[in-house]
Amino acid sequence: MWDTPTQSEIQSMQRRLVKGLKLHGYCPHPLYPHRNELLEIPMEHRADRLDRQRGGEGQALGILDSFLYHRGKYYAPGISSPNTSWTSGGRISPYLTWGHVSTRYVIYKLKQRQEELRHLRKQASSSKTLDAVDGPWLRSLAAFSSRIHWRSHFIQKLESEPYLEVRDLCEAYQGLRRQPGDWNEEYYKAWATGRTGFPFVDACMRCLIRHGWLNFRMRAMLVSFATYNLWLDWKRIAPHLARLFLDYEPGIHYPQLQMQAGTTGINAMRVYNVTKQGRDQDPEGVFIRKYVPELKHVPTEYIHEPSKMSRAIQEKCCVVIGREESEEDKKSHSLGQAKLEFTSTHLFASSTASTKCNYPNYPLPIVDEKQSASKAKDMVSSVRKQESTKQLAQKVYMKHGSRSSRHGNMDGVKPKALSSSIKRVKTDESTAQHTITTMFHQSHSTSTAVVERTYSSCKNSIQSKKHSPSPSSKKAKSDVTIKDFLVQNENGSKKKDAKASPNTEKSAHDHSKEWVCKACTFRNDKPLALSCLICGTIRK
Repeated sequence: MWDTPTQSEIQSMQRRLVKGLKLHGYCPHPLYPHRNELLEIPMEHRADRLDRQRGGEGQALGILDSFLYHRGKYYAPGISSPNTSWTSGGRISPYLTWGHVSTRYVIYKLKQRQEELRHLRKQASSSKTLDAVDGPWLRSLAAFSSRIHWRSHFIQKLESEPYLEVRDLCEAYQGLRRQPGDWNEEYYKAWATGRTGFPFVDACMRCLIRHGWLNFRMRAMLVSFATYNLWLDWKRIAPHLARLFLDYEPGIHYPQLQMQAGTTGINAMRVYNVTKQGRDQDPEGVFIRKYVPELKHVPTEYIHEPSKMSRAIQEKCCVVIGREESEEDKKSHSLGQAKLEFTSTHLFASSTASTKCNYPNYPLPIVDEKQSASKAKDMVSSVRKQESTKQLAQKVYMKHGSRSSRHGNMDGVKPKALSSSIKRVKTDESTAQHTITTMFHQSHSTSTAVVERTYSSCKNSIQSKKHSPSPSSKKAKSDVTIKDFLVQNENGSKKKDAKASPNTEKSAHDHSKEWVCKACTFRNDKPLALSCLICGTIRK
């Protein structure tokens, strides 16, 4: 598609490059990056994902088309399970991240498809054939549309609060998971490599390492398990996940990490029971056996808790749970197999299969799931109940909380830390932050009322002039129209504005005393205030 640039064009591009920047890992020849060493990327992080999605605009358009016309019918019920989300999910997020397709274009194609389905539904309802285009399609596409909008919402949240990357949204939680002894390197390594002893957690992490993609619910479970059960700091696990996510987007990454870790102040604690999640989302263990091959021969009844298997069952499944097998154990197993050869043909066949396997090792659970979750909940709750936390959470909600009252919003529910007696924040309408939709409706209703009052006054004035007794009214009808009256009113308003010019200068003088908050860009009208009225950020 593109012609090879000539030497003069290359030189022209080089002259336009910014030079003289002293940056770590700066490449002096951007047109030939293969000649330079990428010093900022450690060697262990340069490997590509084995089975990732392939990039390009053509790939992006093909994925989007297949979702809108073939795969997306069961998007809503299929996105929770890692088994079904591979096909029913949109899978468009990597292309949005890398700019291969725009959010605007995705929404355009989505609405086009929705209108097409609505038209087909009308036709089908008239002919009483609803099977082809009934409920699932429109419900699923509506759910997909909601996710696209939430994506932009969280990106905007990071833009309005850049410190989300390095600081807890609610400052009351700054001390959580950062006390001496809280960080456990062994726990982190086990979690990052998929060796925690919880099969569903390990399968999700290994899937992410292999493909660079995982459905949202399972990503949230990984973060919840790390921050609650293992009590790891979300800031220290963030780089590992960012390197793994093929669709890494900072605006989604850091707000979601804090939401799952429970440090926003306006979201409920999201502590996943990982064993239950495995039974619900992968009841037959298909996903676990695919990404944790050590357990591929384990029966379904033990696939989610292999540590409960007896030694005999482990031998039949060709796996060792909890420790590496020594040479003496292997010799004793071989002698046992030889004795079983003389008993029966069936036992001989099963024992031969057991001796041929290599006895792969799978670890025991590194923590007690229930006890670790209960302890973490108590520690977070102790911070949440403090009065200072409630005040800080109120400020966070005023700036970042959703104003919609619909159920199911990701951050629309009033935080429990603020009050236990009501379910939603009660704010003063005069000082509360309004949504764009609310402001639009207010502006529209105000302008409509002004027009109606003006029209009414025009009509009454004209009628009074028509009915007032005057000599001229007997000779000819009045020529006054509404247009003339509006022109007269406009001229009168201009004269009033000209008279009010001294007050305008005074208001401009007062406006100069305002200061703008660097965090939320709110213009504060109190020149001596030490903190922002909206977000509470200390004035600098």
